[in-house]
Amino acid sequence: MLASQLISNVPAALLLSGFTCQWSDLIVGCNLGGLGTLIASMASLISYKFLVREYPAQRKKYFAWFTLCNVGLLGILLTANSFLAA
Repeated sequence: MLASQLISNVPAALLLSGFTCQWSDLIVGCNLGGLGTLIASMASLISYKFLVREYPAQRKKYFAWFTLCNVGLLGILLTANSFLAA
């Protein structure tokens, strides 16, 4: 999940797949890793690009709101996953 915050979740999954045999953990981590930062998912970057093109004055507000919502949802889902995995 942390690697997906620095690079997109799909490249993170490909990068890490050669270092683990714990496939279910890798799948959950990379799927949840698509939340969080703007970089975590290519779809998020594409939507940000479209928004900035159409509404350049809203760039900072969107980025702040996007980050707050995504980090919050990531926290909720990580907590739920820890209860389900236990």
